Amino acid sequence: MSKHPIPRPALLLGAAGLLPSLAMPVMLAAGDGAAAFALHAGPAYGALIASFIGGAWWGLAANKAGGPALTRWLVLSVLPMLAAWVALLLPPQTGLLLLAVIFALLPLADRAAQAGAMAPDWWWRLRLPLSLLMACLHGVSAGMVSH
Repeated sequence: MSKHPIPRPALLLGAAGLLPSLAMPVMLAAGDGAAAFALHAGPAYGALIASFIGGAWWGLAANKAGGPALTRWLVLSVLPMLAAWVALLLPPQTGLLLLAVIFALLPLADRAAQAGAMAPDWWWRLRLPLSLLMACLHGVSAGMVSH
């Protein structure tokens, strides 16, 4: 397997995609109105990103998988969205913790997609740090929320 560099647009957009989640603990620390906004906007953004990754898996599967593998991947691709939706229905601290778990688990499927030749060879090197940073940011934010 060759090691193509991560395409610059994917790297820049992926890094920029972290900015709203990076702002969440900062806004929570600021308190008052900023914290209230962060508790509303932060989990919503996390849920959107988790859904986006599921959509990316759907696209990878539709392009490369067939037969039973296609069905498995299509089912798997909707799970991040469903779990993230549940996170939005929970109290903020619990929802943020669930989003942290979701992001911590996403790399398992990202790795499988690359190992199964569905994803480009740079996929794992992009997705792993992004998912783990999202997991950490949501976990830290959950720890900052008072019961």
